[in-house]
Amino acid sequence: MPAAPRLLPIAPAELPEPALPCYPCPHQSSCCSWGTQLTDDEARALAAAHGADKVYRTRWGEWRTRVRGGRCVFMAGNTCSIHADAAYPAVCRHFPHRDADGASPYPYDPVCPELV
Repeated sequence: MPAAPRLLPIAPAELPEPALPCYPCPHQSSCCSWGTQLTDDEARALAAAHGADKVYRTRWGEWRTRVRGGRCVFMAGNTCSIHADAAYPAVCRHFPHRDADGASPYPYDPVCPELV
């Protein structure tokens, strides 16, 4: 079992490795290309901890992390800078999701070449 995540602020290089079979990502974190959906509570927590400019509300009312340079703003190199943060989004925390039939719910499926 991996060590318990530490709380930020720590440098991304010091973050514990995520419990994913594809870490470090051989696809330059393609799953983070579109940012991620956030709950209201997650958006508030991330804005308070990291700045309101890191999250936004879409015209449909959905909260999301911002994307800059083709990646989520929380990406640092090829790893997530908030992986150990208490406000780490549930969508990211539970990646990769599969429904009861094993199908992917991602709108840009396949979101990751490893999941094909």
